[in-house]
Amino acid sequence: MFKKILAAVDGSSSSIYALDYAANLANQNKAELKIVSVIEPIPTFYTAGSGTLEKEMHDLTINNYEKMIKEQRERLLAEYPQLKVSALIQEGKPAEVIKEVSGDSDLIVIGHRGLSGVLNWVLGSVAKQVVDTCTVPVLVVKEKAS
Repeated sequence: MFKKILAAVDGSSSSIYALDYAANLANQNKAELKIVSVIEPIPTFYTAGSGTLEKEMHDLTINNYEKMIKEQRERLLAEYPQLKVSALIQEGKPAEVIKEVSGDSDLIVIGHRGLSGVLNWVLGSVAKQVVDTCTVPVLVVKEKAS
């Protein structure tokens, strides 16, 4: 049924749970799994020397996402050796980037809660924005209650 599944991952436990769900679906359907992570722009501070701090924060964020994606990809391939997994890290607003890169996907899988915290409450969740704006079917995965 599915040939290409896109999993949005931000490193939160909810997104990792959704990634596992997506990997299982991809394995069952012999589908390709594309992992996408979106780095939100770091707010600009207008103080002397702030450009250096912003660059360091940006580089650290990219390195952390690259490490997280590598670890998740290796973990999934250990569990599903035949799985075709690719990964993409983009910068921008998460819902907009997910929509942009979902074009040839048959399904988007996203966690119910991410790392957004208070901004999530104020602006609306990324999952909700993806559901509201994407034309590709979206599966929102909720973690099991403890």
